[in-house]
Amino acid sequence: ILSLLMLILGGFGGVINASYAMNAMIHNTAWVPGHFHLIFAGTTVIMYFAIAYYLWPVLVQKPLFSNSMALIQLWTWFIGMGILTTPWHVLGLLGQPRRISSVVYNTLLTLAWKPYELAMIFGGLILLGSACLFIYNLVKTQLSPVPEVFSQQIEYAEPIHPVESIPEYLNDFKLWNRVIAVLMAVSFGVPILQFFFMETFGSPAWGY
Repeated sequence: ILSLLMLILGGFGGVINASYAMNAMIHNTAWVPGHFHLIFAGTTVIMYFAIAYYLWPVLVQKPLFSNSMALIQLWTWFIGMGILTTPWHVLGLLGQPRRISSVVYNTLLTLAWKPYELAMIFGGLILLGSACLFIYNLVKTQLSPVPEVFSQQIEYAEPIHPVESIPEYLNDFKLWNRVIAVLMAVSFGVPILQFFFMETFGSPAWGY
């Protein structure tokens, strides 16, 4: 439910990003990383947490150390992400740039950003505490004594249609690793090469 709520909130921002007219106002501002974190670090990561809480006890054959701690961790992550990303979106509307070669930080405009940045720091600290709870819970589960009886098993989805055989080469990691390598090269090769062949306003390619 928390993951779905994050997706709904992030979806509203996505509509603005997808709108040509509205995106012109928030393009390359702090709105963009705020939206990204709301979708990925909010929606996706919360699902990863839930999956870990389900799979970890099965993998180590031990019950989860604390279910209540897991609930607290998920809620604090949800709240912390909301506190972090809301000011991020507001800063984008106020014109804070996402990437810029230089900016003067002692003007009235930039000083007006400070309260929102402090709120983001507070949200980040909540997220840090939530992440520590997550790690602590799994580590304590791992270190707990092995119970005499532990019946929890992984549940697999049942196929609706009869299982059919597929060609062996489609069932091999070699093919799919090559496909992934090609897609990665196509997706990231050109942007990385641009660091070396495009003018970056005097900024070294890798910061040195």
